[in-house]
Amino acid sequence: MFAYQHILVPVDFSPVSQRSIHRAKELASQYQARLTLLHVVEDIPLGVTAFGDVSAIYIAPDTQDKLIEAAHTQLADIANRMDLDKAVQLEVLNGYPNVAINSYAEDNQVDLIIVGHSAKHGFMGLLMGSTAETVTKHAKCDVLVMRVPETA
Repeated sequence: MFAYQHILVPVDFSPVSQRSIHRAKELASQYQARLTLLHVVEDIPLGVTAFGDVSAIYIAPDTQDKLIEAAHTQLADIANRMDLDKAVQLEVLNGYPNVAINSYAEDNQVDLIIVGHSAKHGFMGLLMGSTAETVTKHAKCDVLVMRVPETA
């Protein structure tokens, strides 16, 4: 039987993330695996330019530093509230979530990504797709998608 050794949970600080973290905690304990919580400070896309490049608003370095610091604080708070082991890694990156999550997973020998999916479909969801869907399509490791009912 295959035993997971490094589990990654992308966190956006929503209730959906909390359910994913809870499940990851259970699996990390079962497999005695490392657990990493990852938050991505997102660049804001403007749209597609004429030659296929995606334009984005890049956050000023001072603001970026504050957002990264705040994300580290929020991750530490979640880890504390959810009584996670002190060995849990807390990581913050910037960029596009779907790209950053898969890049982190590849670079750090992650063999399971646990990602939440709200199952909500709005106009923007139809245009842009979900992070969970994109991560699943491009991941080079197993992905567990935690569907969370709309009432959660």
